[in-house]
Amino acid sequence: MKPFEEKYTLWLDGKLTGSELEQFEAELGQRNLNAEQERAEAAKIGGLLRAHLKVPALTNADFFNHQILQQIEAERPKAVPVPQKSHFDWSLSRLFWAGATCLLITFGLYITFVAPAPRSSPQIDYYAQILNTQTDDPDISAVAFHSKKDNVTVLWLDGLDYVPREATAANSKR
Repeated sequence: MKPFEEKYTLWLDGKLTGSELEQFEAELGQRNLNAEQERAEAAKIGGLLRAHLKVPALTNADFFNHQILQQIEAERPKAVPVPQKSHFDWSLSRLFWAGATCLLITFGLYITFVAPAPRSSPQIDYYAQILNTQTDDPDISAVAFHSKKDNVTVLWLDGLDYVPREATAANSKR
């Protein structure tokens, strides 16, 4: 169903016919509007405009609308396309943070896989290990000393009067 304003405009233009015209005129009577006078004034103004402007009636309104739209489109300034920012446009700050991140990752991998693990005690390389400091003579006691600074181990034999010549000769030949 058409709203009242649309029906009113069609009635002013004389385009309502049949039962629609009868129903609308009954509705106008109920609203107590001075519609006949407005209809006469609208027809008078329309006649004056047609006579004064001397514009021929359009037979094909769609063609006219199409011509106007084409002219508007031709007169409209051409829009300059705005370049889209790609995901690979790197600013200086992004390059800095990317480099810093790469350095941190590289340092972490180096610490994890390449660098030696820190030890709780200093590194000692032993070429020989003293397993037993027991002697056959109960008057002789043996004690092992290790100097970390000089990286040397000394076996101290307490109670031994002399070192046999054969033992020193045998060790010097090695």
